Amino acid sequence: MNSESVCGDVSAQLMNFGVTAFFSCLIWLFYRKAIVSATKQYATAFPRFWAGFIDSGVLWPVGFLGTITCLSDVSQFVTAAMLLVQSLAWIFYTVFFHARYGQTIGKMVTRVRVVDCRTREKVTLKQACLRESIPFVLTLCLMSYQLFAVLAWGAKPDAVVQSDLVKNKWIFWLLSAVSGAWFLVEILTMLTNEKRRALHDFIAGTVVVRTNMDKGGESGQIQEERA
Repeated sequence: MNSESVCGDVSAQLMNFGVTAFFSCLIWLFYRKAIVSATKQYATAFPRFWAGFIDSGVLWPVGFLGTITCLSDVSQFVTAAMLLVQSLAWIFYTVFFHARYGQTIGKMVTRVRVVDCRTREKVTLKQACLRESIPFVLTLCLMSYQLFAVLAWGAKPDAVVQSDLVKNKWIFWLLSAVSGAWFLVEILTMLTNEKRRALHDFIAGTVVVRTNMDKGGESGQIQEERA
């Protein structure tokens, strides 16, 4: 790979981070003093979307290191190790922050929190793991295929489907299609119930609520739900 191509890829990554950081600041400014009524405690679709956007910026260094690895002349084992880290970073990040704080950094900024749907208490580690169980399985399958392509065929992780060395590329596309279908089911589920619970919330027994509700009406709303 020539130096111009490498510089172009690195510059694109840096520009992507700059854009993400800029819009993340705007999102923070929008949500930092926003207050909503207790009747909108489950209106979390947009905050969750923007939270994911911010979290992608938080994990940008992992993706950047992955890009540098792909562009560097390193061994297949180093490339495979970086692919492993890059693939699982999001899962471990979300599980840790949800189990520890009930929020990822993105959710902290947009002021929403994952809680137990019955008790409204902080989620357990088990619930945090259950929320990510299906994405973990799908990520594990796709990652396994990519690892095999890297170690057995010498393909680069960012160009598996373009590499002439890689066989059975339909497996990659099938796994990608299943992952895409899961994402769509998640969105449809969230938009078709009153509490905006996605399918992973039903699996884990969780719900996402606003943390910036008007305190005057919040207690009455919670007592009414528990009655």
